[in-house]
Amino acid sequence: MSADIDVALDALGDPTRRRIIGRLAAGPLDVSAISAGMPIGRTAVSMHLRILKDAGLVADRAMGNRRFYHLEPDALQRLRDHLDWYWERSLAAYQRAAEDRAKEQHVTTEQEIVVAKTILVTAPLAVAFDVFIGQQWWPVHTHHLAEPHGSEVVLEPFPGGRWYERAADGTETDWGTVIAWQPPYRLLLTWQVGPRWTYEADPGRGSQIEVTFTPDGPHATRVEFTHRHLERYGPEAERMRRILDGKGGEPLNAFARHIGARAAK
Repeated sequence: MSADIDVALDALGDPTRRRIIGRLAAGPLDVSAISAGMPIGRTAVSMHLRILKDAGLVADRAMGNRRFYHLEPDALQRLRDHLDWYWERSLAAYQRAAEDRAKEQHVTTEQEIVVAKTILVTAPLAVAFDVFIGQQWWPVHTHHLAEPHGSEVVLEPFPGGRWYERAADGTETDWGTVIAWQPPYRLLLTWQVGPRWTYEADPGRGSQIEVTFTPDGPHATRVEFTHRHLERYGPEAERMRRILDGKGGEPLNAFARHIGARAAK
């Protein structure tokens, strides 16, 4: 069934239906599994599923005496392409406006300082994205802010979500926040870490990390890790660039090893 963009957007206007879409992103589920933990009953969930089916976003099939629901990837891709059209044009308009303001004020735009790393992992696109956001692979024993280092790293999966380090006693140390969340293709995070390796509350004084995921065949994914706006560190910018360029690939290598260990099981 082909998804009408307006109908699909209307369907996603309800938070319960967005929550259902989020659950189905992990794979096919029956109504009982979808309903688990929700504040509404199975009958209400079934009504929401009917709306999502009518919008072309969800399909179902019978397996024995149960019916399993799954996302329609083609419909979601068309919806993403539709939103990307606005995204790309809004970014271009924002850039033009910023350039115009700079010209009017006779301000020379400071050159952006970037550190970029790329790695190819042996996992399909969706798997690579899910493992990355799980952060279980992050080498927190060597790359941390807390002293002593925490026991895990948490990345909350939504725009505005926190990125932080958590100790065994529950103490949390913030690293940054999620700016853009576009599974399974892109993440944009603030990295609110000052040049003395302490948390910087003002995101405008920190840098940003963009992570993109591109399929490289059915069983491999190219992951690009770009650390932007290091010029915000002012006199410390070059020192930070050298450190991040030298050590910035270590987390990605840890990610690749984790993916490889999963595949070997």
